[in-house]
Amino acid sequence: MPRTAASLHVRGATRGIAAFLIALIGTTVALAEPAGPQRTNRVTAGWPIEDFVLTDQHGGAFTRAQLIGKWTFVLLGDGHCGEPCAAALTALTGMRQRISGTTKVETTQVLFVSVAGDSPGELRRYLAPYDEHFVGVSGPPQTVAKLADELGVADAVPASSSGAPGQGYTGALALVDPDGIVWGQFLPPFDATMLTARYLKTRIGH
Repeated sequence: MPRTAASLHVRGATRGIAAFLIALIGTTVALAEPAGPQRTNRVTAGWPIEDFVLTDQHGGAFTRAQLIGKWTFVLLGDGHCGEPCAAALTALTGMRQRISGTTKVETTQVLFVSVAGDSPGELRRYLAPYDEHFVGVSGPPQTVAKLADELGVADAVPASSSGAPGQGYTGALALVDPDGIVWGQFLPPFDATMLTARYLKTRIGH
């Protein structure tokens, strides 16, 4: 049967709508995809953490023994750290929410180390807006500096000559494996989805 002008018009319109929908779907998928992979730094990989004693936000002792058996994200900062620490802690909060329905959350911990000697009360108040499971610790400057050096984030500790709380922090996250060995660093900027994906991949390949 010969095609009429009307049928050709309908077919053309249908194809146009289909093409528009395909383009729209493609755009939506592209927007939903992460901007890029989570950046990491493996320079310090394989470095063991030595014994240390710090005080947590409840006044108890936190030692190297509490790193064993868990994957530990370590962030250095203080109660005035500002955006670098807030961005990292927000991403870590999102990461824990994403794995909360799995057994992996039981072997994942976040450790916030104050380099300014924040008191237990100050640490509690600072971490309150984030995940209740986060651990905040502080201690003697020499102990904190040694730990920072072993983690490969010594440059995150402001020079004592600057003396200004909240300045000089990079927001980099050190990751310590369940054997107390430094895996490496996760570098800002952070995205909770990408951080979670890279962390879970790290656990599989370890």
